[in-house]
Amino acid sequence: MFKKILLSCLLIGVAVAALAYIFIFHVQDRGVHAKDGWLFDLEGYYQAISRSRFENQPILLYVRRKACQRCLDFEKDFLNNSALKPTLSEYIKVQINMDTDRRHERFADQFGMYTYPSLFVLNDPDYAVSTFLVLATQQIWVPMEQHLEKGNFMPLSETSFRLALERAKIRALQPPSE
Repeated sequence: MFKKILLSCLLIGVAVAALAYIFIFHVQDRGVHAKDGWLFDLEGYYQAISRSRFENQPILLYVRRKACQRCLDFEKDFLNNSALKPTLSEYIKVQINMDTDRRHERFADQFGMYTYPSLFVLNDPDYAVSTFLVLATQQIWVPMEQHLEKGNFMPLSETSFRLALERAKIRALQPPSE
């Protein structure tokens, strides 16, 4: 009887230790957080549109999938990077989990994404400017100042990320007819 109790306690201890390891090293500090000013899902997007108009600040729309390792790595390396938080604070930030439900999937489909995660800068909800992340090869599209179609893919770094957002913001703030 004593051996069974000891074995049960040992198994429970191992399970608790395994769960703690998973939480501490694989879950904690992943994702983006409301405490950093992020809004979430379609309700957050509609709230961001209102705030954007009132505060005259562009929207940074981050579209991801729930089970996307590249998304988790991007969040850790860039969206939660303390050196990039001042740059990100220039935007009203919204995260959309594309596969939350069919409404979110239809919403994300309107942007014609090729990969996840995807980032868009919006000033006008009908006119999104993509930063064209290509995380499979760790690159980001950095447009020329006035021509989003002309530019270069650059290795993804803090500097190229800032530059791509800045250029997408310039383009997003221009009227769509230009």
